[in-house]
Amino acid sequence: MITSLFKNTILSYLFIVLVSIALWGFAFFNEDPNSLVTLSFAGESYHLSKQIAIIISFFATLISGFFLNNRINKYLFSYGPNNLFLFFYLCFFSIELSNSSFLVYIGVSFLLIIFVHYLLSFVTNKNSVNQVFNSAFIIGVLCFQNTFFILFLLLLIQNLSTTKRVGVSEIALILTGFIIPIFLVFSLSILTDNLHIIGTLWDFDFSLPQVSWRYGIFLAVATFFSVLGYQCSLNKRSGTDIGTWLLVKNLFVYLLVSLAIGAGSIFLFPQYYVVFLITLPLSIFISFFLLESTSKWKELAFVMIIALTFLMR
Repeated sequence: MITSLFKNTILSYLFIVLVSIALWGFAFFNEDPNSLVTLSFAGESYHLSKQIAIIISFFATLISGFFLNNRINKYLFSYGPNNLFLFFYLCFFSIELSNSSFLVYIGVSFLLIIFVHYLLSFVTNKNSVNQVFNSAFIIGVLCFQNTFFILFLLLLIQNLSTTKRVGVSEIALILTGFIIPIFLVFSLSILTDNLHIIGTLWDFDFSLPQVSWRYGIFLAVATFFSVLGYQCSLNKRSGTDIGTWLLVKNLFVYLLVSLAIGAGSIFLFPQYYVVFLITLPLSIFISFFLLESTSKWKELAFVMIIALTFLMR
């Protein structure tokens, strides 16, 4: 079975690293040494050599992926630790190495992984004040890149409500964490007489989305198998481990909110941005499907998903 290659062993990690080197190496050697990428944040743009950006992206994506992969194994979403999430996360992330603005994804993906780490900690850590504040703070920072990330506030409240009663103090803590980065940027804007920075939060330029058939097929297939992965994992955990069962349900809500953010973002950002937004939850639930499903077709599904990632390159 193909999935047996991704058991939590040294050989599995070595295989994933070699695949990653091949994917990022192909992108590196196919770029003009003089080409540049753009990093846009809060209305400001910065430029960097694309080859250097690819190297930075390789290490940043690998390290952050390793971190969340270990968290997922720690919470025992599958009965045997595995590295399937890490494999899919790297494969999906590498799809967009050819576009000219992928550098911003490095920082955003790192923040999203830290955010998901905090969401996972709510079930096991009853004293979650720091995690709640930090999560809301991250959402506030993310909103400068994409205002639709404000929907994560609802996700944060929903995740927290599965472990404790959310009262006025919790709502106040969330709003405080969310407002602080906006307040800091607003203060800096006043001090530097550059109100354009804070204005980027409400600077919308809607346009009709253009989604190619390749992206449409990939999103549809990946979402379909993610839903199957959710059902398989939930059914297998039902009545056996309530903590993991709650985490699976919370992660599925994260997938749904990410899809909602992607649906809104498609009117503001290119099509590849939507794939980036849902790379993390898709990778989680597709790995669940391949690990928990008893279908004889799951190996074919694995090959199909990987083939689709190459179709979009």
